[in-house]
Amino acid sequence: MIDGGLELDLDAVRQNISEAEVICFYFTFLNRTLVVDTRSSDQVGTFIRVVPMAKDGGDRLRSIRRLRPQLPRPTSMTLIPWDCRVASLVSMGVWAPLLSRLDNVEEAEACLQALRLREHRELRRMIRGHQYDTLWMRPDYSKESADQ
Repeated sequence: MIDGGLELDLDAVRQNISEAEVICFYFTFLNRTLVVDTRSSDQVGTFIRVVPMAKDGGDRLRSIRRLRPQLPRPTSMTLIPWDCRVASLVSMGVWAPLLSRLDNVEEAEACLQALRLREHRELRRMIRGHQYDTLWMRPDYSKESADQ
């Protein structure tokens, strides 16, 4: 499947979701990662949270150990770069298998909503030119008039 010019192997993504203990979707455009930890014990349930992006897989593993110190080191972790829109998690059939591995669906939906809101804000900033540079500009355009 191609979304925005990117080829995705959705079967591989779903397989990783079904097999890995920890699943991390990282959204480079949003500088955020959706961390899903499917491990649980008598004291703690599964875990999902939107966190800032890590430098690398080792940094992410250390952050998971800090977030979940009551659990042993995960035996498997998958890192999935998601350069598509947040809504495509649902429309491409990735969200449902993820939800099936979690105890708290409401918390997962809150994370999805937080990612959607962040994406919406980032797109607005991009359209308005806040913290983004224009590659080309109309000759009759002035930034001051656009900010009003």
